[in-house]
Amino acid sequence: MSEALISVIISLFTIILYIGLAGYVLKKNPHERTNQIFVLLMLSFIIWSVATNSIGLTADNTPLSEMLLYMKLHFSGVVIGLTLFVLFALSLTGEKKFLQNPLTYMILLPSLYLLTLIWAASISDMELSVFKISQSKQDFFLYSAIFGIAGVYLLLKHYAGSRYMQQEQAKIISTGAMLSILVAVAANIILPMYYGIYFLPLSTLAPALMGVFFSYAVYQYGLFVTPVPEISVTSFCGIDCTLCQEYLSKHCYGCRFNAEKYKNCGIYACLKEKGYRDCGDCNEIAACLKRKDISGHCFVQLPAANEKPKPDFSGTHYLGHDKGFDLFIETLKTGAYGFVVSTTNPQEIREKHGLLTTPISWISNDGFDNGVKFDDLKRLSAMTINFMKRADNAVVLLDGIDTLISKNGFGKVQPVVQVISSAAQATNSALIISTNMDKEELSRLKPLYFSKKNSKSGRT
Repeated sequence: MSEALISVIISLFTIILYIGLAGYVLKKNPHERTNQIFVLLMLSFIIWSVATNSIGLTADNTPLSEMLLYMKLHFSGVVIGLTLFVLFALSLTGEKKFLQNPLTYMILLPSLYLLTLIWAASISDMELSVFKISQSKQDFFLYSAIFGIAGVYLLLKHYAGSRYMQQEQAKIISTGAMLSILVAVAANIILPMYYGIYFLPLSTLAPALMGVFFSYAVYQYGLFVTPVPEISVTSFCGIDCTLCQEYLSKHCYGCRFNAEKYKNCGIYACLKEKGYRDCGDCNEIAACLKRKDISGHCFVQLPAANEKPKPDFSGTHYLGHDKGFDLFIETLKTGAYGFVVSTTNPQEIREKHGLLTTPISWISNDGFDNGVKFDDLKRLSAMTINFMKRADNAVVLLDGIDTLISKNGFGKVQPVVQVISSAAQATNSALIISTNMDKEELSRLKPLYFSKKNSKSGRT
């Protein structure tokens, strides 16, 4: 198989991949600036691939003017693509308004200069053996490589303090970008300059690598440039309003019911300032007083005649997995402030149960973000009790107690459960323990003072 044919196959694959990615991201939200830059980034890589594909298809007797045009498009795609990658990363950080950020112009000006050099070149300036357009050392490729590395740095810096899922996404994109840069530098600088070789399939492979890693990020995590059309303001019940049946059927009297009111909300302003989609993304949510103070008095109250007494869920409840979540959500709807401690990935819990604004602590081997390790029972107890003390009308769902027992042993977990149950009783909070234990094991787990009085729903 010839080099030209290999290059054509890689280029066609890359073009199809980038068209699909651009359409997917733009469809999510065509008005978002970050999405628009991402689509332009995809288009630049398409130009890069089309030009490289055209070079591979040219015959030996192709006029030099036509070859020059393909090469200009090829090099322009490289410069524009890596420049847009930096602008894309800069847009994601959102530290300053895009057009007011001096870094934007520090990136654009040299790029325009490099493009001018490329398109001002004539056939007499071209040395086909080295593909020289600007200067003998092909400075435009060196500049472009610097742009790509800068983009990777901005991504890593921005997501270093983010949630685990976002960190993993950033690693995938950054790895793809670095591999693409290394391949592009090798194909277009090192081999031509020092060995007089231009291996076309290697040059074609650079944008293809980037596309594969972007696609994997979309498949594995959902690309982080896909925004939600509007910020999800914390509701009183703790459930995202766009998923709530009462809100959708216009029975809800919450702040999101009035399209103008929530824009003046202190919680909304806080989310905008910190760049979060909802309170559930914030590392400080478990101890946040702003959420509690603002959401507690921003609702239109129903007339007293229509008010129904709120059910009392305080005490400790032992339920199966699904029924535990059902009771937890039911408690949230009464105005309680919820906290989930679970061995299940928080992303799965949010997607399955719609708990987009509820703080969730992940019990795992590594203790990601605000999570806790399996063997760190002291931190688990302190974190749960602290939430009960800080939040009025608190409800805590302890999911995965069976896993904790299997990891640590019944003797170590039992005292922790009893201490947390005592704290729930002392603070008039609700503690929901999700377990699949049989009645005999469950009777050993319950505190000595356990009675029907402080357990209003037995395990079912």
